Amino acid sequence: MYKEGDMVLIKSCAGDAIPAIHVVLIKKIVVKGQKGKYFDWPGYVGWECRLTKPEEADLLRKEWSIPFKFPDHIKTFVVEARIIKKINTSAKSKRVRKSKKKTI
Repeated sequence: MYKEGDMVLIKSCAGDAIPAIHVVLIKKIVVKGQKGKYFDWPGYVGWECRLTKPEEADLLRKEWSIPFKFPDHIKTFVVEARIIKKINTSAKSKRVRKSKKKTI
């Protein structure tokens, strides 16, 4: 569903109080589940990603003490289940509103 280079909106697993942030997906990581002697390990799909907006990094650092600092320390990891939606960044997705002329 997602591919490298997509810009997405993600939600923190730490709680709903932390705002959603925009990231760019870098590398997909797939971990297969394993059967153990006493319990099973579930598998998951996740992404290495980086923040795209400096103001979001500042907000997370100042308000929530999450150590992001733009542009050096902006890499993070997100489980695919925490991705809210894909952000359309193509020129076709932006609508240009044309004003209608009134005819008398």
